[in-house]
Amino acid sequence: MVSQKVQVRSKSHEDLLLEYSWSLLDTPSTGNPWQSVDIVFRHVFSVNANDASNRLEDTYILDSGQNTAPQKYGPEAFGSHKAFQFFLRCLRAAATSRPRVAKLIVPLQKGHIVRSDIIPLRLRDSQYVETAVSFAEPFQSYTGSAITLPDASNLPALFSAATAGLLLQHNVESDSDPGFEAMSLAVESDLENRLSFPWILSEPMRRRILILVDANSSHPEDGVGLYHAARVLGIDIVVLDNAGHWLEGPEYAHWREAFIPTRLTNPPEEDVVDRIVESVKAYGKPVDGIVTFADSFWPYIAQAAPQVGLQTASQEALRIATNKYRTSVFAGHQAYRASSLDEALDVAKKTDIPYPLIVKPCDGWSSEGVSRVDNLDALTMAVHAIDVSRHGTEFVIEKYCDGPEVDVNFVLLDGEVLFFEVCDDLPKSADINGPSVGSLHNFHELNSVYPSALPSQEIDLLRRSFLDTLRKLGLKDGSNVIDLSPRAPTQQPPTPWLIEINPRPLGMTGSQIIESTYGIDYWGLALLVAVGDKARVRALSQPFKHGPQYTCIMAFIPADYPVSCQGIFDSEDICADLIARRPDLARHISRCACLVKRGQRIAHPSSGRHTFLAYFNIFSRVGRKEALNLAREVREEVRYSFI
Repeated sequence: MVSQKVQVRSKSHEDLLLEYSWSLLDTPSTGNPWQSVDIVFRHVFSVNANDASNRLEDTYILDSGQNTAPQKYGPEAFGSHKAFQFFLRCLRAAATSRPRVAKLIVPLQKGHIVRSDIIPLRLRDSQYVETAVSFAEPFQSYTGSAITLPDASNLPALFSAATAGLLLQHNVESDSDPGFEAMSLAVESDLENRLSFPWILSEPMRRRILILVDANSSHPEDGVGLYHAARVLGIDIVVLDNAGHWLEGPEYAHWREAFIPTRLTNPPEEDVVDRIVESVKAYGKPVDGIVTFADSFWPYIAQAAPQVGLQTASQEALRIATNKYRTSVFAGHQAYRASSLDEALDVAKKTDIPYPLIVKPCDGWSSEGVSRVDNLDALTMAVHAIDVSRHGTEFVIEKYCDGPEVDVNFVLLDGEVLFFEVCDDLPKSADINGPSVGSLHNFHELNSVYPSALPSQEIDLLRRSFLDTLRKLGLKDGSNVIDLSPRAPTQQPPTPWLIEINPRPLGMTGSQIIESTYGIDYWGLALLVAVGDKARVRALSQPFKHGPQYTCIMAFIPADYPVSCQGIFDSEDICADLIARRPDLARHISRCACLVKRGQRIAHPSSGRHTFLAYFNIFSRVGRKEALNLAREVREEVRYSFI
């Protein structure tokens, strides 16, 4: 198509800020349930591209063809400010005098978008896309109409019809229309893989209200992912937590619909059920569900739910799933419960359970207080290592299973498996063949590798075995199971060994690797399950058509230092430092975060409390071997110090 000129001008002074030409690529129809509109932007003139973005409210555009008079449009003509901001971003990208291609996605199905950010979510780490931006709001509806020839010459009309925009990666060797068209076709193939599920639904949708018991985050930097998922799904969160929590403040009011001060302790007090019921009734409006992501509260949630007209899994099922001793007994293990060192020594004396043993708190998380025990002296150390203020006094003693640890993750709806994947947790610090970080008997996580390298028959065994366990237990809506299986082939067939059941998604940072590897957001699904939105649960449980997009490793950097130190972290951002020094490694990092700040006092691992300094999600499109080597390099390149 013939190119047209577009100018960005100041409303107040009529100053010319930017001038570009634009044209459409001849993009063939692919038969997909969306229409792609590819626009090539070429730089003509600019004063300051950033100035145009900063003065969004004080700009308009003039769009004109060769034989037509200029048409004047404000930002609102683009359908949303998000669309107009993306348009300006495309212009800035083309300001280097090299043309850039933007691909607009126009839904060809009539209905509502399944979640407003679904396009950027599914396109994370696409090798062809530099930026993906959604223009949609929750429940936004579309007519399913394609762009027609008259609209094709109207730039704002193209943007206002689209649900999202993609700024494609720039290839210096393909600065021509044939090269751009080849790139566009590659992106279309990628989109077919990533968007091969019903992301526009014809079913009616409505906002839902969800009660969240325990906000489960000490600082806004740690916990907004959950609330972001709620926002893009159109779920209003009513938070029940202690007065003074950061979510109660007015500056964070946009993350929740209401905050009801509710006394919560962990471990919970027996009257917590009454307090939960009182708070739900004090809210005074109809609600669609109640949920918690703090395991210890689940049995109390199950007890409170019927009193406010809501449903959860049974109280007994959740009591078993959230108690390590009850889980072991349910799985048929030889397990013993104790509440003191004397009781533990008595168990060791009177039973025939062989060394090595595992000692872990019944109400534990993050592998805190979990120790391998090889003799009586180690048993004493293990009991003393449990932080009873965090995990209570009860702990379980059972056989240590020597084998590779894996996470088995299910998304269940009414007992049906909608999504299933397995991750390899490479040897932890307490495993005999695992790399020690200086605290041999503690189970600090080091690497989690997605997907698992277990043989397909063993993957099937895990699926069958643990699905049967969950169904017998009565958990039918979403769980994460961690297990052990034999390390090497033996005369006996492999047998899964259940360690624990978590009726919730992985931790917030842990779920991000599932999101980028498979395109599945566990936290969003957990919220939808809790409010009973089954249509969207089914839609959003579908992974990429061709499986995981790469091998990805979550490399944890655990806090460890000589016991002679005070335990005060004495470095800046670990991740920013590594990325600046090693841009070659940075290209393989999907996400990362430094979780501590200079001057912060960090507990030593021997205290039984596990703290991670940082994490890196490291990926390889080549394969597992390269991913493991990259993870090793990242770990070796991390620099930090303690005083």
